Amino acid sequence: MFLLLVRTAALALLLSFTVTAERDVTCRQEVPAELIRDLWNRSQQLIKRLPREEKISRRLLPKFCTKCPERMIGWLEMQEVMDVYQRSVFSTEVIRKLLPLHYEDLLYRLQQTLQHCVSSSEPSRWFQLIKEVEKKIKRRRDKQALKAVREFNYVLSWISELAQNHNQ
Repeated sequence: MFLLLVRTAALALLLSFTVTAERDVTCRQEVPAELIRDLWNRSQQLIKRLPREEKISRRLLPKFCTKCPERMIGWLEMQEVMDVYQRSVFSTEVIRKLLPLHYEDLLYRLQQTLQHCVSSSEPSRWFQLIKEVEKKIKRRRDKQALKAVREFNYVLSWISELAQNHNQ
């Protein structure tokens, strides 16, 4: 009986690793490097159009990492972060007026790609932390949205790192 239980547990663990590995490969294949490059270039254009910050303030986004174990993130977190950006940053009027040509189309493509390749009904382990970022943005919407746009390059670099061929 014990042997059957161990075999069943081992099989379940192997299946969960296989599903996670397949999802990771799917996202790596589906997120085109040129999309990230285009978003990066247009984000730089957008940042140049933003009004200057009066003072250096604390970072809005958490210090996530794609390789380190203590703050490791994956595709699920990237999908959640992109959802926050779409709902609370790029939808604000102050940002919409400054968006470069076709920027919204690129954002939409990235968000749709992430929704397609990430198939999880469970929130990530960093879900609460990502929700806190959204709450901060909503408190002082315009000012925090401008700050979040300046930090969007972090999100793009995380996605770029995840799309490269390294193990998580």
